Amino acid sequence: MQDNRTGWTVVFAGFAVNVLVGITYAWSIFARGLVEELGWTHAEAAAPYTIFLFCYAFSMIPAGRLQDRLGPRPVVSLGAVLGGAAFILCALFLTPTGVALLWGGLLGVAMACCFASVTPAAVRWFGPERKGLVAGIVVTGIGVSALILAPMIDRWVERGVAHAFVLSGIILFVGVLTLAQLIKLPPDAPSTPVRLRQSLRVLAAPRFYLIWVMFFLTTSAGVTVASHLDTLARVHADITRGYIIVSLFALFNAGGRIVSGYLSDRVGRENSMTVAFSTILVALLGLFVAETPLFVGVAVAVLGASYGGLFSLFPAATVTYFGERGFGLTYGLVFSALGVAGITPWVAGLLFEQYGSFRPAMLLLAVMGLSAIALSRVLHRAQ
Repeated sequence: MQDNRTGWTVVFAGFAVNVLVGITYAWSIFARGLVEELGWTHAEAAAPYTIFLFCYAFSMIPAGRLQDRLGPRPVVSLGAVLGGAAFILCALFLTPTGVALLWGGLLGVAMACCFASVTPAAVRWFGPERKGLVAGIVVTGIGVSALILAPMIDRWVERGVAHAFVLSGIILFVGVLTLAQLIKLPPDAPSTPVRLRQSLRVLAAPRFYLIWVMFFLTTSAGVTVASHLDTLARVHADITRGYIIVSLFALFNAGGRIVSGYLSDRVGRENSMTVAFSTILVALLGLFVAETPLFVGVAVAVLGASYGGLFSLFPAATVTYFGERGFGLTYGLVFSALGVAGITPWVAGLLFEQYGSFRPAMLLLAVMGLSAIALSRVLHRAQ
């Protein structure tokens, strides 16, 4: 492993790529525009995000394998092309079906190409004592993305959703394609990937399924709140400038990724998971009872930090338990849990249409979070 200037260049290029592809965390602002400007239902506006999460998560498996074989640069470049096209084409096919297939499907594949490549490339430049911290820095880009982009997207959406889609696509294409040229593996990286059969041995390990289920249970909370955050803030606490609460979520999401990565290196993966899952539960219960802007803001901040931390904890845990060889594919298999979690924003949209509140969804997510806490306490006994 090499800890040098080139390695840190890869880390911060990966961080910047994630800032751009993390535009997906501002979906609730696009969704609000689709509801207000075009008269979509909340379930219709949530459907693209649900499809995006499914395609994103399950595309991580082939994208991870492709990264293992070709290296990160060409795969990230492909993500730039697909991501830019997804946004721009949505402006041309601005219907519930068109946006669901293009934004949800095409952007899901694009983000998988980027995310499956930048973190593995960065962590391979550093020794085990820094892998959690490095993973935390890289994935913090996604967390901070909405903080940077949400006010801008809010202004664009006010001018028209199609206008916002086009500008977002141009920025995504040009920015990610440029940064992709800086992302590479260290010189001592193996020239050939681990055999597919060897990578799939992870599927025989009980610990893999525990990690997968915990990832599903806990990411469900984050993706559901993120996809409805603008509306949730307006309905539960009369916060009219929803982009402010979206930015708050992003700020703490970003900080949580670095802190969790650092702590997991110091206190262990299992203990860090228990802490993160417990704070997710507290935040969900807070959102269940919150009725004031301050209370909603505190709960959203806690949830953002805890949810962001998952994206440092789980890649670090994957390396710790299953090794570096074939990491792209292995983490892709773990990450497929996020695709299943993508059903919860759609369910939350349906519950909101029926009850006029997100409290039933918060209660469901809290039960899932409690289950994850219980599973984290038996992780160390699994093989």
